Amino acid sequence: MFYCFGQNNPGGFFEGAQVLIVEALDPAEAEALAEQAGVYFDGVASGRDCECCGDRWYRDADGFPTLEEAIASIPEERTADESGPLYRVIRRPIE
Repeated sequence: MFYCFGQNNPGGFFEGAQVLIVEALDPAEAEALAEQAGVYFDGVASGRDCECCGDRWYRDADGFPTLEEAIASIPEERTADESGPLYRVIRRPIE
């Protein structure tokens, strides 16, 4: 399955890719792999992000069976800009 983690832009900017797509067996593994790639959750609660803008990263418990479907789920209003690509894909490590 492929899980998408969307990025908000607290402070008016994105940090790298706006969406991280993670290949994983389940949502818990996807979150762990996303965190290894630099994603963090609950930024407001931890003091990393401001309350007025909200958390930078959002969890997504719904997965997609293919990478193509995950990419197609990215909202059209999101576009790549000078800060980074629209999305980045993290593949599940081979065991």
